[in-house]
Amino acid sequence: MQKYFLLTLCGALALPALATAATPLSLDEAIRHALSQNPELRASERQTQAADARASAARGALLPQIGVRYLVRRSDNPLDAFADKLNTRTVDPATDFNAQALNYPDTSTLHATQLSVELPLYTGGRLAAGMRAANASASAIRLGYEHRQQTTAYNTLQAYRAAQAAAYALGIANDAVDAAREHAETTARLARQGRIVASDRLTAELSLASVQSLREQAAHRQRLTIEELRLVTGLPADAELLLPPWESTDKPATVSSTTESEQRALANRKDLKANEAQLTASRTQITAARAAFHPQIGVVAADSWYDDNAALANKSQSIMGVVSLNLFNGGRDWHGLSAAQRDTEQSELRLEGARQAVRNEVRAAASRLTEASLRRQIAAQSVGLARENVRLIKQRYGEGRTILIDLLMAERMLVEARHEALAAALDEELSAARFKLAEGSLSLPGETAAH
Repeated sequence: MQKYFLLTLCGALALPALATAATPLSLDEAIRHALSQNPELRASERQTQAADARASAARGALLPQIGVRYLVRRSDNPLDAFADKLNTRTVDPATDFNAQALNYPDTSTLHATQLSVELPLYTGGRLAAGMRAANASASAIRLGYEHRQQTTAYNTLQAYRAAQAAAYALGIANDAVDAAREHAETTARLARQGRIVASDRLTAELSLASVQSLREQAAHRQRLTIEELRLVTGLPADAELLLPPWESTDKPATVSSTTESEQRALANRKDLKANEAQLTASRTQITAARAAFHPQIGVVAADSWYDDNAALANKSQSIMGVVSLNLFNGGRDWHGLSAAQRDTEQSELRLEGARQAVRNEVRAAASRLTEASLRRQIAAQSVGLARENVRLIKQRYGEGRTILIDLLMAERMLVEARHEALAAALDEELSAARFKLAEGSLSLPGETAAH
């Protein structure tokens, strides 16, 4: 619980800075804010707290149960009336033992106060099993919450870097518009001077219109990524966000042995541990269900006070042992045991399926990361080649040795190469994070990465 409190406190302290957006929002700040303010994660945290409370309640069933009861009764029932005289110690031998007094008593008023202590001595393992099941369920929910924290951190990283990349892509589109506008202005001037044909001017204008349209699409995508980032981090829809410019990491991503990664995932994944804890809870429910076929033994001690008013008088004490055994209840206990066994089998199968799904997820993440790394290397080389191609064709066009359409095509290829390099770099970084998430080693801000 201390960890949850610290995350919430960090998010609360970050709110003023995020609201003003005076400085760029760092990735760690965005993740911290998401961990404390994301609505789905906050709901999961409340679920964890509720499970912890239920576990505490189950532990309380093992302790003595102390209660007090106050009763007021008026009755002319012969048995009640005579019992009231006995309890209040007001029996008069001279008048209370004749037939008329016993059969037709006056209305009796009784105030009864009782303080009792009950302690279960043996329940066939039901209470202990219930406590273990509640603890295991609470552990499963807590581990599920911790896995959602890692997932939220990844989603925030994805949204954050996508927003940065979208802003960078908008810059690429602006560069393309500037280059196309320069060509449109140049061809318009040359056409007025009669040095080029009108089709060249129209080609340049069409090219400008095309890249302007692409720029509007890039601007729209950039706005959408900001909205997605606000949603993931739990920020208000009107919160201003300022992000630092996109910077591609130069460190190449590495993929360790898939077998080793699968073993780490099976050992580290919080969602798998949650499934294991849920299986433990299901198994203990079988023990609790079997307890219905055992005797239930307990002890009850009580102090009681009886009077014809609210005064605590005429005290009496009692202590008794209680042994009960259910002989028949329509098969409810047998069906309850069968249901607990089937639930356990279901939990075992789900755990088996979850382990296989984790293995597949690790293999897919490793393959995706390898593909993304190779794609990024190819894209980086393509940008260099495209820039050189534009330089050479621009030089030839200035010398009158090629036509405008060749230059426009070369610049279009450069724009596409820059977009591909950006997409490949983003894909590689997200694939690396996804691989860590699949391994269960994705660290949160302030944590040391798991190995």
